[in-house]
Amino acid sequence: MRLVVVRFSILGSKLFTMNWLGFVLRWFHLVAAITAVGGSIFMRFALVPSVSVLADDQRKMLHEQVRSRWAKLVMASIGFLLITGLINIYVFLRDSKTPAWEDWHKSYSGLYNAVFGVKFLLAMAIFFIASALAGRGEATQKFRQNAKCWMTVNVILALTVVALSGILRLTHTGPSPTTEQPVAHLTIGESADAGVAAVLTGAGAAR
Repeated sequence: MRLVVVRFSILGSKLFTMNWLGFVLRWFHLVAAITAVGGSIFMRFALVPSVSVLADDQRKMLHEQVRSRWAKLVMASIGFLLITGLINIYVFLRDSKTPAWEDWHKSYSGLYNAVFGVKFLLAMAIFFIASALAGRGEATQKFRQNAKCWMTVNVILALTVVALSGILRLTHTGPSPTTEQPVAHLTIGESADAGVAAVLTGAGAAR
């Protein structure tokens, strides 16, 4: 029973010291990405082949209904991806300017910057194509006239961006561990862990 209480104490201290703003931003970023990528795959491989069997008037009516709703989701997803993505990269670059990240800069900084640059450019292309397909403007009419082709292009680009995001995540090795950790600089979570360890050690010695 004591061990269970100790485990819950450790969990509570870790939750208390979590970066909740970062968690919320990442959650919104992932939900927006899932919506955009998943919606594009559904539109290309499920909806478009299905509506081809409908009569012209029915197909146009369904297309307009889907377009008006999908356009709102596209705009919302683009907005959330841009805002949360820029905030996330700003926070990461700010936090990585400490001496503890020196090894990371030597090993991964070049790769990270190159991959992020490619990802950002592809994301801009995806946003443009998605906006063109969901819009009504005359300038983007050619995209909608060949919607099946451009949907395929967008799906391929989106899956490529997902793969690049995975590469970026793998480079997040974190700062180099320090050799010394003064007690005065322990966080709330670390202090709780140290206290729990002391209790367990004392209990074992008492036995």
